[in-house]
Amino acid sequence: MSEVAVAIETHASVAAERLDSLARGLAEDLRAVPGLRVGNAGSTAVGPGKSPQAWELGMLLVGGVFSATTMRTIAQIAIAYAERAKARSIRLRSGDHELVITGSSRIDDPVLVAKLEQIFAAAPAAAGPTGVADREARPAVEGGRADHAGR
Repeated sequence: MSEVAVAIETHASVAAERLDSLARGLAEDLRAVPGLRVGNAGSTAVGPGKSPQAWELGMLLVGGVFSATTMRTIAQIAIAYAERAKARSIRLRSGDHELVITGSSRIDDPVLVAKLEQIFAAAPAAAGPTGVADREARPAVEGGRADHAGR
């Protein structure tokens, strides 16, 4: 099985409880896809009194066997959820590949389809809970347009 990080980004700063609620809602939608395993992304917590493993709010790890149909279904769910939840975007990431989906993204856009293929092809085999701490900016597709800088 492979694994992809999925993060929710909001228009404005929201309370941790709201971000957690948004992530739970997206997780429920994704769990409707047969064969997907959806869980919270873990990260190493720092600071006194923190447990060594903490949930990264607003981020999920999605594992499974990613066929072309599954990839498109995940993208359709992300687009619909971003629109419905009024989220700024849903970010899919695997390794050096990242795709930013907004409610206005078009699933039939060839650039979006190509980026989906890159993301899911780069998805490492899931070996259990992993931390997703890399926040470096990556190329994005928003509203059907791609930013290919550096790639």
